[in-house]
Amino acid sequence: MYERLPEGDPNRKYLKVVIDDVARLESMIRQLIEMKAMGVPLKEPWNVNDIIEEAIKSFEKELRDMDIEVKTELTDNPPTISVDRYRFTTAIMNLIKNAVEAMEKPPKVLCIASYIKNGNIEILVSDTGKGIPEDKLRYVFDPFFTSKIYGPGLGLTFARRIIQEHKGTISVESELGKGTTVTIRLPSKI
Repeated sequence: MYERLPEGDPNRKYLKVVIDDVARLESMIRQLIEMKAMGVPLKEPWNVNDIIEEAIKSFEKELRDMDIEVKTELTDNPPTISVDRYRFTTAIMNLIKNAVEAMEKPPKVLCIASYIKNGNIEILVSDTGKGIPEDKLRYVFDPFFTSKIYGPGLGLTFARRIIQEHKGTISVESELGKGTTVTIRLPSKI
């Protein structure tokens, strides 16, 4: 129906809104089903930096289009860790997606780092976005909590579940007007 309407028809704009909303709902339902149906992770040895780079690569066009500068600081020769590559990449991608959506005005800088600290591998994803109010920080991992107008609020919930499956932890620090940093800590031998 949308395609059959002429370009100048005002109904075309309304149909586009409906189509976009249905797509968002479909995405939310898909995420809920995925979270519910997650089976046993298929863990294999991987280099955490390769997973980070794969996650960043999937956002290349969006980062370029939104004029977001990407800075990486990846540890040299990290130990391989046993993770489900698909799930772990998905967790990192959810963090990147949140960071990208939080950055509305310059400077737009996404920083991703990996370190070895106290026998753990730490992955930090930081943005220069609007930040999260202190009173809301404790809810960021709750399903359906979101500060965005659109979106189901499942990204951090999904990421936390994946990280916990890998015997890791995830935490968030944020300052209004300055940005947010999400830290993943994984035992270097999992």
